[in-house]
Amino acid sequence: MRGVSIVALATILVGRALAGPQELAPGVPELLAAEGRLEALLTTAVATERATSRLQVAWSSRPVPATRGGTACADLDRVELGWRIERFGSAWREASQAARVQAERVRRIRSAATVAPLVDTAWTARLDGRLTEADRSARAFLEASAWEAAFVRPILGACPIAPLANTPGITMLETPVRDAPAAYVAVLAVGDGWVCPGAARAEESVVLVPGQACWSASPTCGCTPANIEPGAVLGPPIVEELPTPPQVVGAAP
Repeated sequence: MRGVSIVALATILVGRALAGPQELAPGVPELLAAEGRLEALLTTAVATERATSRLQVAWSSRPVPATRGGTACADLDRVELGWRIERFGSAWREASQAARVQAERVRRIRSAATVAPLVDTAWTARLDGRLTEADRSARAFLEASAWEAAFVRPILGACPIAPLANTPGITMLETPVRDAPAAYVAVLAVGDGWVCPGAARAEESVVLVPGQACWSASPTCGCTPANIEPGAVLGPPIVEELPTPPQVVGAAP
């Protein structure tokens, strides 16, 4: 999977056509297709969950700002972190809900009389694992959403929206699983450009990248990917203006 917009992913993978003969009497091809869609949605759900969870941990580890003589809005870094939690949490909600709907479709197709006798033990175990992951993601999102409603949204409701700018992701030590493929990383892409590799359109959307990414002003991806952590904001490079040299009074032109 290349870099992909959450909105595009939902449009491509969740959209359903009117029921046809393949829905009334599904077969192995329909189950394989439904499983593939579920796997893609779970990939997105897992990546956005990792980003949201890391951002929540970063929020919890910051000292609570003193409100005497000021407001919580004075801690601009904390407010910006809260808005990132909101954005990645929304992407997680979309992917988790879509995966839950797709999981029900997989269950329905697998239990059809034309399919059930053809699903062997290994396939059953694989499907059960993905269905369990869809249920786990849905429960985890509900817990994270309740935490966000209690601790983050009250602050965001009282503070102005923080501007989005290039911000590194949240680094955490994780124990890699042997022989497991590298996990995709969810980043928030901003600005009029593309996220590479994959040339996913930015436009303030959450996209998935394969561990390394860069921002390009054109879809030709003329940039050098670098390691990136979940929860990062990726946008156009910041160009620092050189200070104007002071003019000397009375100097010759």
